[in-house]
Amino acid sequence: MDDCEKMLDYYKNVLKWDPPFAQALSKYAPDGLKGYLTMRESVQQGHLPAKTRELIFMILDSLDNEVSGARSHATAAVEAGMTVQELTEAFVIVTIVKGINVLCKAGVEAIHAAEEKAAELAIRAGEKPVSAVE
Repeated sequence: MDDCEKMLDYYKNVLKWDPPFAQALSKYAPDGLKGYLTMRESVQQGHLPAKTRELIFMILDSLDNEVSGARSHATAAVEAGMTVQELTEAFVIVTIVKGINVLCKAGVEAIHAAEEKAAELAIRAGEKPVSAVE
């Protein structure tokens, strides 16, 4: 397995993310992919708790209307211990500063993804899941 395959495998299996840019960079600019991955790894191993790091990524993706990324990071935040209420409160703060459009677009999708993950985790733990917003 070459370096590019290892990096793509890391994205897919460790970060649980298959970013569309990774394939292009691996083919045409592998050093660029390696540099980006080095930054990602430094954050993954950094000082912020995982739920905080994922919340920040989720909000930033939402600000750019990057729905798939917002959903992925919302799911990861819940897996790391964030509650759906905490996550939703972050969107209230964003709405105060940036307006309702962030919540109306990627925000709602991220909240739905968080609800789905929270329900899945509750079922695994033998608890009754909180009902999702329809």
